[in-house]
Amino acid sequence: MEEYYDEGFILLNALKICRQLSIHLKKKLDVYLLGFDFSTAKGEVSKNLGVDYAKEAEPDRELVVHSQEYDYLQMVKFFQDNPVLNLWHVGNKEYSKLTTTQFREKFSIKVQILSKTEIEPRRLPENSVLIVAELTNNHLGDTQRLIEMVERAKDAGADLIKIQKRDVDTFYSAEKLNSYYWSPFGKTLGDYRKGVELDEEKLTILDKTCRSLKIDWFCSVLDYPSFEVIRRFNPKLIKIPSTISNHRDFHQQIANVYKGPIVISTGYTDQSYEDYVLKTFASNEKIYLLHCISAYPTPLHDCNVSVVRHYAELAKKYPTLIPGYSSHDIGSFGSMLAVASGAKMIEKHVKLGDVSWVHFDKVALDLKTDTFKKFVTDIRNTELALGSPVKRVLPSEHHKYEVVIRKG
Repeated sequence: MEEYYDEGFILLNALKICRQLSIHLKKKLDVYLLGFDFSTAKGEVSKNLGVDYAKEAEPDRELVVHSQEYDYLQMVKFFQDNPVLNLWHVGNKEYSKLTTTQFREKFSIKVQILSKTEIEPRRLPENSVLIVAELTNNHLGDTQRLIEMVERAKDAGADLIKIQKRDVDTFYSAEKLNSYYWSPFGKTLGDYRKGVELDEEKLTILDKTCRSLKIDWFCSVLDYPSFEVIRRFNPKLIKIPSTISNHRDFHQQIANVYKGPIVISTGYTDQSYEDYVLKTFASNEKIYLLHCISAYPTPLHDCNVSVVRHYAELAKKYPTLIPGYSSHDIGSFGSMLAVASGAKMIEKHVKLGDVSWVHFDKVALDLKTDTFKKFVTDIRNTELALGSPVKRVLPSEHHKYEVVIRKG
């Protein structure tokens, strides 16, 4: 048998093996090519799969697919001149010898389309960036709206769902609660805040929904009563948001009784806060330290994403620290830079349609459109492009020509 070189294009591998088999058997073989439509558009079967297994981003896919079609046509010419294989392309191309219908009739094949539930879900590597869909209070305290947001966020590719909880009566002063704020719940801030708050019954519905969809949820707890309520659900994470970065007594209360993974955003703080966090939560299993700017939206010149790189360097000294980014900037650009800088958790606000009276609604990505799904895709493509820091020769660099250096 002659030497065999593995190609990035699986069809070339298959044809090489078929060719060697044909030579070994001393027999011309018929090879039928199914599913090689050389198009990035979803076809008759692929559109029903519901899972995208391709690694490349869309522009790269076009280039890859077209180059693969060129390689195939070269192989067609080769086997015309070297007739050890008879290639039968099945499809609707000019060079197709059979349509899919003709192929089924020829071999009496019944096509069975796999349902989404029969397909193994895409599994991310353990070190993949965790993408958090931050619902804030955009569920508006409505159970059906909450369920829909979780379903849409999960479908778009979120890894985690996050909500917020505060004890409204104790978190705000009486003056603040009575201040004017219009919402469908009334004309005071207290009316608004109580209207959008999730009680234990609704939290139970959230928990059941997430369990059924196999997606974890966690919560930003803004006071100890809220922490006690959330803790009953045994979430995998607890978050201390930027809103209460100066509530040091509360931080210490949490640190005294909770040793699990904790997420901390650093909006409206300086570098001294990270030292405080590392000391206060030194006994916690993990510390997800999320660089954050408490401006809604954060202008590009204030994103200061380089802080994430600083956190990544800090993580070398503190193994429990995991760098991340809580995005209040527009779109995905800042988050992509954060991933390139070492972020392992990205948090993004989401909403369900435009609701002008909700806090920070304009920062959020609308789950009714594909904007959050595109955001997730941008993060995943950034991970793909980053690859490994180990420099090595990659399969895509394999060349089919040998350089011969002649002496004399």
